[in-house]
Amino acid sequence: MSQEHLACASVPIQHWSGTYDPKKAFYTGTIFPDLDKPFFASEKAEETGNPSLKTASPDRRESFMQQIQEISFFADDLRLFLDTHPECHEALQALKRVLKQRKSLLINYAEEYYPLTVDCMAAIFEDKPDSDCYCWQEGPLPWEGACV
Repeated sequence: MSQEHLACASVPIQHWSGTYDPKKAFYTGTIFPDLDKPFFASEKAEETGNPSLKTASPDRRESFMQQIQEISFFADDLRLFLDTHPECHEALQALKRVLKQRKSLLINYAEEYYPLTVDCMAAIFEDKPDSDCYCWQEGPLPWEGACV
């Protein structure tokens, strides 16, 4: 063991080269086409989407929730890129745009169904200061199939 040497990894620096749309990114597992290295059956999953996330007839609420998951994944991947590339203005502009979309989706979902986060609840109280609704109990819980 004392004769062996540690390996030295060479990892190329990632450069900004555009992104997938949120839906494709969600099913691919990355927002960056350059990092999309398909393994096993990923090509088939990309074409059909992840069947475990679909239902026979998804209703509007589930479709809305899917959009929130996709845009949230997109924002997380952008944030991770910016952790190592804080000077990339294209990525920062994309993050600002995506966070605005996410906030809008969350607020619209809260107004139509129930709040998903404390921030959504705060937005309801800001919009309607006289509201006495504490709405966590209004929707089905995730383990009841609400987030499928």
